Amino acid sequence: MATIKDVARRAGVGVATVSRALNRTGYVKSGTLEKIEQAMDELGYIPNRQARAMVGGITRTIGVLVPDMDNSLFMRIVQAINDAAYRHDYTLLVMDSRGEAQREAKIVRAMQELRVDGLILFGTPGTAQVIESMKPQGPVIILDRLVTHFAGPQISVNHYDGAKTAVRLLLKHCRYPPAFIAGPAHIWSAQQRLNGYCDALRDQDVPAVLERIEYADFTYQAGYSAMNKLFSRVPDLDGVFAVNDLAALGAMKAIYERGLGCPDDVHLVGFDDIHAARYVTPSLTTIRQPMESIGRTAVDILRKQIRGETVETTPIVLPGELIFRESC
Repeated sequence: MATIKDVARRAGVGVATVSRALNRTGYVKSGTLEKIEQAMDELGYIPNRQARAMVGGITRTIGVLVPDMDNSLFMRIVQAINDAAYRHDYTLLVMDSRGEAQREAKIVRAMQELRVDGLILFGTPGTAQVIESMKPQGPVIILDRLVTHFAGPQISVNHYDGAKTAVRLLLKHCRYPPAFIAGPAHIWSAQQRLNGYCDALRDQDVPAVLERIEYADFTYQAGYSAMNKLFSRVPDLDGVFAVNDLAALGAMKAIYERGLGCPDDVHLVGFDDIHAARYVTPSLTTIRQPMESIGRTAVDILRKQIRGETVETTPIVLPGELIFRESC
């Protein structure tokens, strides 16, 4: 097995130069770097990241923990994180907690044992407790669902304003107050969207009526079931805002099963702008989350923290964008 000395000998440079090139700890001329990379390829040299961590304290690995890999929104953001990390020669270690606090704590501990340089966590109801009990060593960033009493950087879309924008659009098209397929009450982002829905109605002196709100989770099946329950209570509803696109697509199925159409009979708006939103028929009007910006910003901040730079800890709240399509 080739060693760092073999690489240095093949490239015609010193071991210290190869070490600087591998660890990105000092300046190496581009021509020299090309020779080192060529020597590594020819020799099949694979750096030992764990050994590098013991010596230099870095592994160039970022741990990413999502609550649900089946959620395409999360995976789109992970894809953006991956692209940004790759550009800066970082590798991702991605795991799924299934939204369970105990599992989340176990994975965070395992990632720390693997000496990741930093953690990117998608917020869950248990994240605050995990951070408090684990006290992770090194940088931590929280995405999507903000966590109270967390002193580090957090990044999210403006769920509240996005919901208000969606409801204002529905009010322009609907004869009756739009219904809302709401998310789980204990999820921060879902609560923000519910607040936006209610306040958008109040702004127009329209009461938020409980019979027009049906709680569900963020899945297609839950949206389908919630839509049928809303129809059973409000047969003449002509507008629906869904907490996310998957729930909206499930609602669309329920609408069509009743012989109704979008937007001729029921106007429908989602939230997230997952890939499927543009390909269904009719295509789904929705609030787009800036997934690429969230992922890119997370990596930029994490790299600054890894370098020991001071970063802003006030939550970064990015605006959503209304995407007009056929359903409303």
